[in-house]
Amino acid sequence: MTTVESFRPTWRSLLRVTIGVNIYVVLVGLINWVIGSNYLFIAHKPATASMLDLLPAWPWYIIWMEIIGLGMCLILYLPFAIKDRHGRARGNLG
Repeated sequence: MTTVESFRPTWRSLLRVTIGVNIYVVLVGLINWVIGSNYLFIAHKPATASMLDLLPAWPWYIIWMEIIGLGMCLILYLPFAIKDRHGRARGNLG
């Protein structure tokens, strides 16, 4: 959508994504609690070996997953932030 529709991320969209993901995790956590499941691995780590084994125990790995996800979003936003900063330095945003 960024290329075809000329949509692009903003700081506000990063905030909306963060809030939306947290609401989604809470809802899935409630579903997990009601039906005894482990969607998104938020009830516990998987029984088999995974990358989550590199993170601390529950519930701390959930916070680390969020930090890693936010970091990935910031890395993906970086080219747009650089373009915005470069455009402001030149006096235009196009």
